[in-house]
Amino acid sequence: MKCRNEYLGPGSQMRTVLGFLGLVFGPALALAAVYEVAPDGTGDFPTIQAALDAAEPGDVIDLASGTFTGDGNRDLDFLGKAVTVRSAAGDPATCILDCQGSDAEPHRGFRFHGGELGSSILAAVSVVNGYIAEEPFGGAILCEGGSSPSIRSCLFMGNRGSAVVCAGGAAAEFEECVFVQNQGWDGGAAASNSSSPAFRRCTFQGNSAEWAGGAFHGHASAAAFSECEFTGNTAPLSGAAQLIFGGSYDFTDCRFRENSAQEHGAVLVFFCTARLTRCTFAQNTAAYAGAAISSGKMSYTYLANCTFWGNGAAGGTLFLGERESTLTNCIIAFGTQGPAMGDYGPSQLSCCDIFGNAGGDWVGYIAGQFGVQGNIAADPLFCDPENGDFTLDVDSPCAPFSPAHPECDLAGAWPTGCGAVVTRLSSWSALKEQFR
Repeated sequence: MKCRNEYLGPGSQMRTVLGFLGLVFGPALALAAVYEVAPDGTGDFPTIQAALDAAEPGDVIDLASGTFTGDGNRDLDFLGKAVTVRSAAGDPATCILDCQGSDAEPHRGFRFHGGELGSSILAAVSVVNGYIAEEPFGGAILCEGGSSPSIRSCLFMGNRGSAVVCAGGAAAEFEECVFVQNQGWDGGAAASNSSSPAFRRCTFQGNSAEWAGGAFHGHASAAAFSECEFTGNTAPLSGAAQLIFGGSYDFTDCRFRENSAQEHGAVLVFFCTARLTRCTFAQNTAAYAGAAISSGKMSYTYLANCTFWGNGAAGGTLFLGERESTLTNCIIAFGTQGPAMGDYGPSQLSCCDIFGNAGGDWVGYIAGQFGVQGNIAADPLFCDPENGDFTLDVDSPCAPFSPAHPECDLAGAWPTGCGAVVTRLSSWSALKEQFR
């Protein structure tokens, strides 16, 4: 064990005295221990749970590189404590918790249920092969009872029953985490039920659901996603995310690519509110409608500065309906199947460019909005969309206040990033100045 004072043990009277002084004079005097745990049982404690049992608020549990297995290294409980469990190397690839779960012997990684807050931290650890086949699920992590830990730079792979689940008012925060090849009934990577998790700079790749939401499933929740990537996720209904039955969901600066579904496409909004800002949807597919986004009954969908390219579904790239939907400064271009927007609900568009979609551009119920409120139909001149570069040529009609719609600022999620900048000289005197 390593402490701030090498002469003090975890149960010493001196630690108690310093802890009291910390309460009186501030946190600078409080003593926090750093414990070491190794996969072979060496270190300060034989298992991770043994270290959690002994830890006090502020303590850190460093996990040595290797693979942790067996009892005491799975089904872990923070016990409501403000402690940190982390990879000593700072690399989740070198520190693996293998739950070895199965239908016959279900196990998960962690259960947070003791009212943990953001000071309860799990960092730079991989949790793999968790298996929970019954509600409330959560093969890698379950957060419930209002518990809201901080999960940072972790890898979740090959877990069953959804990798992470937040339920009962949990507000866990996930930052720079990677979710790969996890499976669930609803929400292969993550699911939220009456909770408000936040995901920042997370990657969801190759996850799948048996029913809905290949990457994420939200039910009556208030989840927020920023700078997240959703790639290659699949489900019969809504390949990337399904948002249903109340609540509000925000996606900011997120990318959805190559997600697929047998019915609706990347994101399904149903009986709730969704706001998407500066998001990019590329090459998502669905058999029915809404290759990128489909919204249903009693739903409100708000899109601002979003880019849609190369998506395909018989019912259109977007299928927005029944309640209010607004699109401002968006680009819907080169859809491979179906119209830009399916013929469904009363969407209002402004400063949007819809162009080159296989089933038509300004057709159906949005036909009358072409040419008004800054709406245009012109090639947006992406720099290199086939290779994922959706920045715009400097001469793009979607550039800020371009001649195509001079009343409109930037359309789409990306600024100008290619093309020659031509300096136009307005007078003979200005031209002569160039040769002095």
